[in-house]
This record gives sequence, C-alpha cells and structure tokens, in this order.
Amino acid sequence: MTGAGRTDTGPVRTVNEDHWHIDAGRGVFVVADGMGGHQAGEVAAHLAVAEVVADLAASAADSFAWPLGLDTGQGRAANRIGHALRRANDAVYAAGVSDPALVGMGTTVTVLLSDGGHAVIGSVGDSRAYLVRGSDVELLTHDDTWLASVLGADGAREAATRAHPMRHVLTSVIGTREPARPEVLTRAVHPGDIIVLATDGLHNVVDDESIGRLVRGCRPDAAAQGLVDAALARGTTDNVTVVVVHA
Repeated sequence: MTGAGRTDTGPVRTVNEDHWHIDAGRGVFVVADGMGGHQAGEVAAHLAVAEVVADLAASAADSFAWPLGLDTGQGRAANRIGHALRRANDAVYAAGVSDPALVGMGTTVTVLLSDGGHAVIGSVGDSRAYLVRGSDVELLTHDDTWLASVLGADGAREAATRAHPMRHVLTSVIGTREPARPEVLTRAVHPGDIIVLATDGLHNVVDDESIGRLVRGCRPDAAAQGLVDAALARGTTDNVTVVVVHA
C-alpha cells in the first residue's frame, strides 16, 4: 500500500493536537487526535503514535514476547494492532501521571496495518477509517462516543451533521487508567481500493459521499490535500488530519 497525509490547525485553534504517520515500508498508517489542557493533547497524540509505530516494528519479529498478552482468538496482525494500542494507552497514561501539566491528557488513534491482501484496522476514539471501493463509501470503524452508544453509528453520523451538542463526548480514548479496548477489524482489499483515515475535523463537516468523490481518481497526496481543503471550506472549527491509502 502507498499513502500520503495532510494536516491543518484550522481557523480557530492555535495548536494542532492532531498527528499522523506513514511507514509504507512496514505497511503502517496512523492518525491521532489529542486532547488535554495547554499543549497536552499535542503531547498525547505524538506519544501515542510513536508508541504504536515502535510496537508494530517490534512485533514484526517472530521472537516478540507479547508482554501485554496474546489473544489466541485473533490472527497475528490483529494481535499486533491491539497490542500496539494497549501499549500506547499505558504510555500516555504514565506520562500524564508523571507530569502535572499533562494530567488527564488523551488521544484518539486509528491505525491501518497492511497484511498481504488485507487491511487490519484498529481504533480507539472517534477518528475514522473509510473504505472507498468504486462508487461505494463504507465507514469501517465505530465511533467511541456517547452518541454512537445511544443512537448507533448511522444515527450518530446524522446527529453530528446537525451539530449535536453531545457529538464530541468520547467513551474511550488512549491514555486512560483502564486498559484500552480497541476495536480491531480485518478487511480484504482489492486493487484500486482507497482507505481514508481521518480525525473528526474532517468527518464532522464533510459527508461520506463527498469523501468518496474527493479521493476517486486522485493520487494520495492530492486526495489528502483535497479533503483538508474541503473541511476548511465547509467551516471546520477543529484541527483536521487525513491519511489516504491506495491498495
């Protein structure tokens, strides 16, 4: 898989608390959306992404010891994703406890790992992964939000479009005291498939159909920039970050 990312602070915030990373050689693509006082959200996002990338690199080795445990009901790639997100959760929480300026910080993380002919995706929070295949756009992840837990995924998306006052209330983030419980899914990918990873600065203002239209027929870098530009044009008030991946 190949990909490109773009981020923008947006017209309201003074600090960009989003972060993205691509290691195409290892098939790793990540977005994160941090939260916390002062610049703690920025710290959380960067720390979480660094931990995810480092753990995925380590777990590629056959000798990896799985210090946080192995789920025998899942394949190796899914275990690698889950382990990396749990490791990130512990690291962000520990950093917050050790520094009063960072207490309570957290971040969403959505990560894609290329595994042969499959995409393995893990997510905590409300940053999303979409699959664009031909004329279809499919939301792959579920938002860890109060809205999604009450209304379901479709209802939550409609409410977010209406600027529902509870749309930003997260029920799970990286950086909590409790062990992370990431959503991990595996999808077969076909040549020509496009996967979009995005923070809520995009999907709060750009609908699914528009996301598909803006990435079809474009190189990853042009598609990523086009999505960021669309979010800014439609009045996003948040940082906006996207990673566009071509199978």
